[in-house]
Amino acid sequence: MGFIGRLNYFVELYLSVLKNIFKIRLWIPFTIYAILQFGVLVAFMYYVHPHVFPVLNPLVNLLGEQRADIFSHYPGLFLLLPSVVQWGKLLVGIIFEGLAAGLTSVLFLRIYSASHESAASVKIAFSRWLHLLGVWVSITAILLLVNWSLPSLLSDYLVGNPRRLMAFEAMMRLLTVSIYAVFIYAVPSVIVFRDNLLKALGNSLRFFIHNPVFSFFLALIPYLLTLPTSYITDNVSTIVTGFNPELVFFILLAAIVIDLIVNFLVTGTVVKFLVDESS
Repeated sequence: MGFIGRLNYFVELYLSVLKNIFKIRLWIPFTIYAILQFGVLVAFMYYVHPHVFPVLNPLVNLLGEQRADIFSHYPGLFLLLPSVVQWGKLLVGIIFEGLAAGLTSVLFLRIYSASHESAASVKIAFSRWLHLLGVWVSITAILLLVNWSLPSLLSDYLVGNPRRLMAFEAMMRLLTVSIYAVFIYAVPSVIVFRDNLLKALGNSLRFFIHNPVFSFFLALIPYLLTLPTSYITDNVSTIVTGFNPELVFFILLAAIVIDLIVNFLVTGTVVKFLVDESS
């Protein structure tokens, strides 16, 4: 398939998802997951509440004594809220994001494949929860390792040079998208092909090798939706000192909604791709 054919197919994948965007049942798994994330946000927002503090204090203390003390006071709570909530969302994601993606994959599979319509049951996602969890944790661990290790290794090179730091941050974003593109097919493969952990990762790598540019843009387009809220939370001190600190809560809420849309688009397009590849 040439460039024009690939481009047309790329557009076709998105049109196939957008055509089903008003089918409420397709949104249910990721909506439930977004509600859990919202619960994490609200819990940390009210961290100092007498009923919340004893529960979350051991987790917040993992930040270190100084940062935990800052987080327990206004407006320091809002300065650290994005990073603290991110850790909370990560813990929730370990348990539930793979399952939500698996359930959504089943629902899209029913629509895209007549041969799978009768066999695709939500029970499949629950029965393969450990495989979904293993794939999600593996991908997340790789992304975290890269995003932690490279800045640490190059910290001396970046300190004191704003242009170099800006270029590095842009490079890290592209690297993150590139790594995710390698494994973008893995979670839905657990449902579509009934793959285990290793086979799902291997199949995803194989699809990426055969379609590297296509896979990169399949990962990039949804990622672009997250950039505005990501940029704002990376510069949260500007919001806290220059505007109303409470705006941070609404920005993080918007990020949850955007993540919901991104997860929906990625899962829908990837499942359609895998169904086409299997036919």
